[in-house]
Amino acid sequence: MNGAARDKAGAFAYQGVYRYLLRLIDGIEPGLRVKLPSLRALGRTLDVSVSTVQAAYGLLEAEGRIEPIAKSGYYARGSTAFGPALVSPDLLQQVLAGACQSSVDVFSGAAPPPRTDALKTLLRFEVELARRYPAGLGSIPQPCGELELRHALAARYTRCLDHHWCADDVYIGGDLLSVLHMTWTAMQLQGAVVVVLVPCGWRILRTLQQAGARVVELALDERGRVPMQRLREVLARRQVRLMVLGASFHGPHGTCIGDADKRTIASLLERHGVWVAEDDTEGDLCFEAVLRFRELVAPQRLLIFGSLQPVFGAEAAFAYLLSRHWPSRLQQYCLQRVTAAPPLRHKALARFIGSGAYDAQLNLQREALQQQVTVFTTLLHMRLNERLQLTRSAGGACVWARARYPVDMRGVHEDLRRQRLLIAPGDIFSLQGHCHQHLRLNGCGHSAMQWERCAAALAVALKVHEV
Repeated sequence: MNGAARDKAGAFAYQGVYRYLLRLIDGIEPGLRVKLPSLRALGRTLDVSVSTVQAAYGLLEAEGRIEPIAKSGYYARGSTAFGPALVSPDLLQQVLAGACQSSVDVFSGAAPPPRTDALKTLLRFEVELARRYPAGLGSIPQPCGELELRHALAARYTRCLDHHWCADDVYIGGDLLSVLHMTWTAMQLQGAVVVVLVPCGWRILRTLQQAGARVVELALDERGRVPMQRLREVLARRQVRLMVLGASFHGPHGTCIGDADKRTIASLLERHGVWVAEDDTEGDLCFEAVLRFRELVAPQRLLIFGSLQPVFGAEAAFAYLLSRHWPSRLQQYCLQRVTAAPPLRHKALARFIGSGAYDAQLNLQREALQQQVTVFTTLLHMRLNERLQLTRSAGGACVWARARYPVDMRGVHEDLRRQRLLIAPGDIFSLQGHCHQHLRLNGCGHSAMQWERCAAALAVALKVHEV
């Protein structure tokens, strides 16, 4: 079969050439300028037509990844944008920068793939709003977020008269990191004792550290149980200001705290006058209906932060805070931030939530994630059971695992990164070294072939780096 025929038989063959070229470009030493293969040479190598190669080069040129030189050919320069981060001694920086490389299979993230049908529906709402308001949505700024979206989120969290929220209690930010900064700034946590359960999301840990809080880590056991005696000791001996708790299941561990333990924790925190920050960023991705901490904690001591990213991904990665307290500090923070809220997108999200489409998409997302996580966990168990103890996930997109034998997990991370595979080593989920024998994997959105490749490489790396 000749190149042209093969192009016609394969769907969008230029995309395969495009991905091949991306891998070539990513392999160029940072700062070095390299000539890429000619159209004909690459066509012969990949057995595709010259026009197919030309289409791939044209796409790369439009994206600014390559530059054409008359009578010479196409050139690419090794990226230096994340060079320092990729060799940083900070493991988190290495993981985050590695995820920005185009030809890497990223198993390190927490977020599930966005719902394509949800994005299409959201865009339809936006188009309808743009037609309805052709002159724009007015010039009055709303620094805390579009009022209609704040109303929708408040209504979503209201359960009864004693546990109700209004729009003035809702503050919307561009992403979770900015909302966490805003929250800890308003609470004035400098020098305050804050208790977290580890493994804990790196955004929470890093922002608490930057806020000057004294973080006390309580490590969950392999079944996800909270060390109650240790919690009682900390509450008795130290003046704890705040405890951060997952709304339904505890990510990144992926397990649910039992209802009895939740009630015990809520009672202890109430007795000691400790504030509760409920992390609801993934709460709606729990595979089963469970008791939430906000059902047990009085609103007078409760903060809730969440995100819309689990459904919409980066297209609507907005995060939000629900708080009845410190309105002047929170409003001041919102007034001083540089980025203004996009009113059209916020209004579209409000309509999306109010119409019931958001809950419908969450149901679909949960079903898809549960199926993918179950299959991925089964494959990992078959390939890696001798070396990894896997935690049965109760929600979300990830699998938490512990090495059965002592290993250098950073060495494992480095070996896989050299093979263009990225995992999340456990060290990024603890400030105090509680998770150095653990790792987290997110297989959602990857193919079975990518799963197999990751499992095979991980098995070898775990064996090589036994200590």
